[in-house]
Amino acid sequence: MNQLFRPRTLIVLAAGLAALLCAAASASGAAFRATLDAPNHSPKAGGKNWKITVTARSNAGKPLRATARYEFFFNGQRVSTQYPNPGHTKGGTKPYAFRGRYRDTILWPPQAVGHPLTFRVVVSVPGKGSVNLDWKVKVHR
Repeated sequence: MNQLFRPRTLIVLAAGLAALLCAAASASGAAFRATLDAPNHSPKAGGKNWKITVTARSNAGKPLRATARYEFFFNGQRVSTQYPNPGHTKGGTKPYAFRGRYRDTILWPPQAVGHPLTFRVVVSVPGKGSVNLDWKVKVHR
């Protein structure tokens, strides 16, 4: 009887372990939702406003306190890090703190014209980690 009991116990334990691993895998994903809304993938350089909206919400939909920074990539290499400063013409000096959502305007420089770039917003929530929001762009005149 012990021989019949052991395999069944192992199957139950294996099933329980599998369930725990699945739960751990989903928990290791983002503990919150962040989004980036941008008008298109081909912004205009030289003073044309490219307006974005960034959000950070719990999985239940509640606004979260978060910070954001911008990273710009060319051929997989980070070429610049900038800090949002909505409502001002100059960028900030540290990650921008917000609750739930913020809007900003990106002004693309003429030097970016014609280059395939990745615009990344890194959204961080204390105690919940960070999420990279990547948006491919090709700036034109």
